[in-house]
Amino acid sequence: MTYSPIGALAFLVLGFIELKIVQRTIYPVLRWRYEEAKVTASQGMNPARIMVLVKLQSLVLMPILGLLFGNRFGAMFG
Repeated sequence: MTYSPIGALAFLVLGFIELKIVQRTIYPVLRWRYEEAKVTASQGMNPARIMVLVKLQSLVLMPILGLLFGNRFGAMFG
């Protein structure tokens, strides 16, 4: 099995883009709903925990997948 550092870099860039989109579009809505729900004591999971999971997935797991499967994805596209 050969590893693909180019694939890891590409997936890191995609993960970073995904993280920024989530931080700017989804997180503010989650935070607002969480703060509103705290008033009625019906809040669920803290959005900060969700963001930790998104960061882990975007900045750690995506590059690892790119490293392991980058050659296969490259073969699919040319």
